[in-house]
This record gives sequence, structure tokens and C-alpha cells, in this order.
Amino acid sequence: MTTNRGLYIHIPFCIRKCAYCDFFSVALDTELASRYIEEVCNELSLLMAAYPDTVIDTVYLGGGTPSVLPQSLLERLIAHIYKCAHVEIKEFSIEVNPCSSDKLSFYPSLGINRVSIGVQALQAGILKAIGRLHTPQEALDALSRAARLFPDVSADIMLGLPMQTVRDVEETLKHILPYVTHVSQYMLKLSESVPMGIAVKEKRMILPDDDLTADMYDAGSSIMQQYAFERYEISNFARNKRDCMHNLKYWNRQEYIGLGAAAHSFIKGVRYENPSDMNAYLNGEHLGNGLAGKTDISVKDALFEYIMLKLRLEEGFEVAEINHLFHIDFNEKYKEEIGALIELLDFNNGRIRIKKEKMLLESYVAKKFLK
Repeated sequence: MTTNRGLYIHIPFCIRKCAYCDFFSVALDTELASRYIEEVCNELSLLMAAYPDTVIDTVYLGGGTPSVLPQSLLERLIAHIYKCAHVEIKEFSIEVNPCSSDKLSFYPSLGINRVSIGVQALQAGILKAIGRLHTPQEALDALSRAARLFPDVSADIMLGLPMQTVRDVEETLKHILPYVTHVSQYMLKLSESVPMGIAVKEKRMILPDDDLTADMYDAGSSIMQQYAFERYEISNFARNKRDCMHNLKYWNRQEYIGLGAAAHSFIKGVRYENPSDMNAYLNGEHLGNGLAGKTDISVKDALFEYIMLKLRLEEGFEVAEINHLFHIDFNEKYKEEIGALIELLDFNNGRIRIKKEKMLLESYVAKKFLK
């Protein structure tokens, strides 16, 4: 019996780290990148031997900035995936930054059929403030080229950035929507340790308040609706049902394997995390060698995860399914919680979801079910 699993590969190399980013990344060095890809290939071989029932049906190259990876190394990596894994790939995504989008025309030959382009904003002053290296025009040029090459193009934008207004968000979306089938609209969340976080703490940078950021989200959602984009997850919108199949695995608690430093995996109900350390990873400290951090998920935690993740989705979850999976009577177990949330939840045909206009309260709603 086989199990479909997604494959996430963390490519941690960047030309320069953005001021808001707290993902694990390092400066691009070709020799280091070559050693890293060699170890990623080694880890994949080990994991395919450990889980021979795996069928890879989605691949996602994230980072970092995967698009800075030299062409030869990307070829080596993808060739190894096809060599050592059972693949039936329906979706193969790569994250691309506008200033490293010169290899877009090469990707389809490797089987990549989806690109996610980090736009963030189309106002030069905002891009400079957050440490992005590209110009607004470079972002639009990358989107235009991608639209001619790929059946699926996604763009990331951010909300709540310094100097950003509702009108900025509306203008950004109006410019990018003709080129894309998918948009991820994220609200800025800052770690206090990153340069922007430090600047905000020291009052050298001022960010829009929560109410204004929520107005940006609502305005962006309205613009996308006008362009026939439908929300399927709090931060994700797609046209013609072109949802990101790989990311849906995360929200549906389906299994996935993560390769590379700082990569996470979810296999047979257990979560794993590789170290966020380049030297440790290159020395074999990773899941392939059984040396990743491990978190066994209790039934209680799995139940909360299910509720929390499913409530992020526009469709919510089926009561019959959660009852079957966890051997509970959901309506009885959470009778008090449901009563307290009656103004925020929608009940329809045996499904529970957060009301469309209340989706930004998902975190508040989900925590009510933590018991």
C-alpha cells in the first residue's frame, strides 16, 4: 500500500536577507550550495529507503530564495528526485524573487509547473523600507514572463508594511492580478530579533495598526473577488480553483517530507524538524539519519491541530469526519464552546466553518477549542 506525500525542500540561500525575514537563510556561496544539494540528495535517498511506501505527488522548493540556485545544481537535485523516489507529481512549485528570475524559461524543462513570485508590494518606497532588492517594474516584468511560461503563477503580497495604505494594496493587486492564478495575501508578523522588528521596538519605524491592516485585507479581498479570485484559506486566493495543492496538505494534516536545514516533516502522525544550522545539516544531522527533532502528537493535540488548521480553510470541516477520526461527538464535546462562538461560526450541511466576514478571528476561535 502506498501513501501520497508532499515533498518540501528548503533552499536557504539568499543574495541578501530581507529586513522582516526570520526564516533560516545564508548568503549564497556556490561551493557551499553544491555541498548542501549533495546532502539534500543524500537525505532524500535515506528517507525513500525508510519510507518505501511514499509516492511524491507535490514538490515545493522554498527558502530562502530557490531561484538563486545555479542551474546545474537545480538539475542535479531534480534528477535525483526522479531517480530515487516514486513520483506521480501533479504540482511542482518553486519560489522566485523578481531580481533572480532570469532562469524562469528554464524551469519548465525540469517539470516545474508552478512559480510563486515574491512581490510583497509595488511601491518603491515600501520595497526599500523592507529591504527588498527589486523594483516594482522588475516584479511586473517577472510576472509577465512567468504568465507566458507556466499554467500556474502565484504572487505573494504583504499587508501592514511601513507607509502602506489601503490604496497601495488595491493598486498592487490591480497590477498583478492579470498575470496570476493565485495570490497569497499575508499580514506582516515580525520577530523582535529581525532588523525591522528591532526598528519598530526602538520606534525608528512605525507600522500600520491592526485596524488599518485589517482594512487592507478586506480591500484586497474585495479587489480579488472582482477579478474572480476566491478565497480558499485565510491568506490564499485562487482563480478557477487553482489552489496550491502542496500547501493544502499542511492545512488538511496530510503527510509531507521536508528536506534541508530547518525543514519540517509530518509522517505517520509525528512531526520532525531538521536543525536550523548549516554545519549541523552538512554533517548529517537530519531526519534522513534519524537525527531531527521529534514531536509525538497526542490525540488531544492532534484534535486541536485538526480544528485549528481546518478552520483556516474557507470550507471548514465536516462534523462526521472529525467524529470518525477522533471517536468523539463533536457537538456534545464542544457544546459550550459552540454556544459561545455562535455569532462567529456557520453551520451548514454538517459542516462547521468560520463566517466569511469573521475569518480574521480564526486564531481567537480556534483557541476556544483548546482543552
